[in-house]
Amino acid sequence: MADRRQAIITELEKAAEETVDFFAALTPAQLERPVYTDSIQWNVRQVLAHLVTIEKSMHWLFRNLLDGGPGAPEDFDIDRFNRRQPAKLDHLALAEVIDQFRGVRTETIAIVAGMTDADLNREGRHPFHGHGRLERFIRWAYEHQRFHINDVRQVLGE
Repeated sequence: MADRRQAIITELEKAAEETVDFFAALTPAQLERPVYTDSIQWNVRQVLAHLVTIEKSMHWLFRNLLDGGPGAPEDFDIDRFNRRQPAKLDHLALAEVIDQFRGVRTETIAIVAGMTDADLNREGRHPFHGHGRLERFIRWAYEHQRFHINDVRQVLGE
């Protein structure tokens, strides 16, 4: 059904706009505020970097499932990935991280646009959700970003 695919694309586009607008409006001081301080230590800016790095890695997962693969390897350490990847964007200006987010989301949308209804039903392993359907993993892209933005809003007192 093109409608199911289009609903996902519409939500991906809407969430991308919300995310770009949110982060672009923050002050330098707000961007440096700590959000997570336990095993993963990210400030507000690094939350955006996380959204870039994790969604980019999901492209591999989506394509693997589309090619008939099993999805994420059983031994994939998502905590290790999350601890290391966002810091790789620390050297970039906020505008560059936002541009990377836009580019990654554009690629996610292109992948979804090329899918069939049957593709959305493919099953495999996601590093966070475990076994499930590709449609669920794609929808997690915008649910995940909203989850983190809500955490940032709480830290900033919004």
